[in-house]
Amino acid sequence: MLFGVGAGLSALVFLLGLKVSVDDAEKDFHREAEKTFSLIENRFKLVTQVDEDLAQFFYASNEVTEKEFEQFTRAVVERNSFLCRVMLAQVINKKDKQKFEAIKQSEGYTGYKISSFGENKNISEHIYPIDYYEPKTVKSSLWFGKDLSSLPEVQDAFKQIHRDSFLSISEPIQMSPGPVLLILHALVPGGDEFPASALDSNELYGVLSYMIDIEDFLSFKGDSSEGMEYKVWLDGQEIYATNTREKSPLFSLSLGVERDFVFSNKSVYFHVTKNLLWNEIDFIFPLLIFLTGLLVTLFLYVSLKSIFQRTELLEQQKDEISRQVKSQTRQLRHQAASLALTRDQALKASQTKSTFLANMSHELRTPLNSIIGFSEILGRGMSGEVNEEQKKQLNIILVNAKGLLSLINDVLDLSKIESGKVDVEISSINIVDLFQSLEETFIPLAKEKNLKFESVISVEPAIINSDYEKLRQILVNLIANGIKFTNKGSITIEFFSHLEYFCFRVIDTGIGISRNKLRNIFDDFYQAEGSASRNYEGTGLGLAISQRFAELLGGFINVESTEGVGSVFSIYISDMHEIEKDKKVNGE
Repeated sequence: MLFGVGAGLSALVFLLGLKVSVDDAEKDFHREAEKTFSLIENRFKLVTQVDEDLAQFFYASNEVTEKEFEQFTRAVVERNSFLCRVMLAQVINKKDKQKFEAIKQSEGYTGYKISSFGENKNISEHIYPIDYYEPKTVKSSLWFGKDLSSLPEVQDAFKQIHRDSFLSISEPIQMSPGPVLLILHALVPGGDEFPASALDSNELYGVLSYMIDIEDFLSFKGDSSEGMEYKVWLDGQEIYATNTREKSPLFSLSLGVERDFVFSNKSVYFHVTKNLLWNEIDFIFPLLIFLTGLLVTLFLYVSLKSIFQRTELLEQQKDEISRQVKSQTRQLRHQAASLALTRDQALKASQTKSTFLANMSHELRTPLNSIIGFSEILGRGMSGEVNEEQKKQLNIILVNAKGLLSLINDVLDLSKIESGKVDVEISSINIVDLFQSLEETFIPLAKEKNLKFESVISVEPAIINSDYEKLRQILVNLIANGIKFTNKGSITIEFFSHLEYFCFRVIDTGIGISRNKLRNIFDDFYQAEGSASRNYEGTGLGLAISQRFAELLGGFINVESTEGVGSVFSIYISDMHEIEKDKKVNGE
């Protein structure tokens, strides 16, 4: 009977070993798939790098010749078979078509004519004839002089690069032997400093185009891609699939893994599969385990008594561990109770502090306002003539008093919010008037630093219901920060609607904020430059107060920033009348 039980256990172990072998084969497949996805990602990065280098080549030269274009791109195309063609389409006005054709004919291209692809016509006022291309073959020469924007598959991509992107990917173009994709890059004067949101055909120099053969794109040297089958979707539509290998009649296990690459304006989705056959599974290991199991059966028969003794010992150890766990649990409960008491005391102290500071508003501000007022009176000579040295000293008193008053105002505003003593006063706000007020305040400050200041309103009529003072304070804090941290470029304020929110956006081209500091910028007293020798003054409370005011107005503040490029602060607020209606409906 014991032998039968042992044989059964051995058979079970054999099946478990077989499962381990299958699992190992699956792990090998997933490792191979990850290598494949890494190669795909590297090829996308390569296209992006080639595009960046070629674009910079155009930006660095007043006029790139066809020979220079050929020398730059030929080596890249020869090294990367999937990049089957690189082209430049210049941008010209339709009224200049004959003039452009005459120029090309004078350069030696006899009979040069700009034409469309098939029956497709370009209905815009500009045409995009392909001027340079590599490699120069009989097949690729058919693209020379064709209006790139008349190709149906790239028209959505053209709209994308004109709307908000320099880089865009086309719909698949069906060619022999398989489909290809075009990646388009709009070349504009000024390169990366040109704002994509303002892109217009009149400001384009040309459009770089990279033709990618999907089949070659998924062809890799080495063992990692052997037996792999691919399917590719572009924005949910299948555009490519390899031939499916027949499964084994005895055994076949289909394995699959997928990955989504967000590239430019579209999402490219790859699905990698492999059929696992008999000859790809290791049976030796489970067979050895089966034989070992039979030997273990004999061993179990001999050492049964020892097992019982060990079981008794384990029971004793379990009881001892249980006793220790109970003791440690009691200690942890005691510590948790102590921590909870400490937390409650800290919260009470913080609330008491906030209440005290909020109540001390008048007592702190009145003396400082008196100092500021009398300093200004004395400095103007209204109480008697003062000499230059006295004026200089009075000005120092005035500057420091105003700085201290600003600090106290920030601390008191924060304390009022924490103590719950801030009321929301709802009124109808005209955004045009609000932006005019901000322009009157900040345009002089921007001009002092040679900065451009502009405002954009995208919603008409621009009327919202909110707290005017708190909304203006948020915008003042963010605009002041933008001017403070921007040495060249521009400050832009925008207003538009987004879902159920009204959105204000403050955009600067300043020093930016590093990614590891973005998570803390709304903390109390936090400053991105925290050292004692920081270059910019401030209390570190402006953003914290602004975030709390935004929450009082039924919204929040979001920030996007890149070091050396600039920052974008987006303020989302709700219609306060709608919030009040919801409160009444819910009985609050």
